[in-house]
Amino acid sequence: MNHIQKLLFITALLSSTIAFGQLTEDPDERRDKGKDPLRTQTVDGRPLPFSQRLRFGGGINGFRFGNPFSLGVSPVIGYQASERVIIGVGGNYTYTRYKAGYLYANQGVTINQYGFRGFIMYEFIPSILPNLYLHGELQTNTYQQKIDQVAGAYTGTIAAPLLGVTYIQPISRRFGVNLTALYNLNYNQNDPISYQVYGGTPFVLRLLFF
Repeated sequence: MNHIQKLLFITALLSSTIAFGQLTEDPDERRDKGKDPLRTQTVDGRPLPFSQRLRFGGGINGFRFGNPFSLGVSPVIGYQASERVIIGVGGNYTYTRYKAGYLYANQGVTINQYGFRGFIMYEFIPSILPNLYLHGELQTNTYQQKIDQVAGAYTGTIAAPLLGVTYIQPISRRFGVNLTALYNLNYNQNDPISYQVYGGTPFVLRLLFF
């Protein structure tokens, strides 16, 4: 098992462990009364404590198979700011590998990215399609690009605003399966760094558990 596989395994294990600890029922058992649990308050209107509004988790992101191959891990912390708004922060590590012949005729390229992001999600049509959120975030990535058979590596930082949607399939009041599709507003196909760092596409897909 190489270091990438080990990292993915450890992240998945930690995410599942944290998620399991969040599988708590609503304090006032609203489900027993035929109602969905409130996200920020109890049935009688008392606000939930800060700790009970936090959502922890993580998952995988940037997955592409073939050429290029790309796979990343992404821990996340979210906060239920209101019944319809979630804000949060997250980190990410993404490994991307271009085989020889894709960017350079006889050389492959490996890119390692370490990033941070802040995001906000807004449930915009709960009466029609609950748990569908508009999703906006600002992401920064520090990257290291290594070309096969070339000494040294090129490093730098690139930032991008992303917009899209997230659908959450709830499992408990503070935990769910999140499928996110975003568009990178800063993507430039004609910029070699932007093209390589973002895997040759402006679209970002993530599967997260939080």
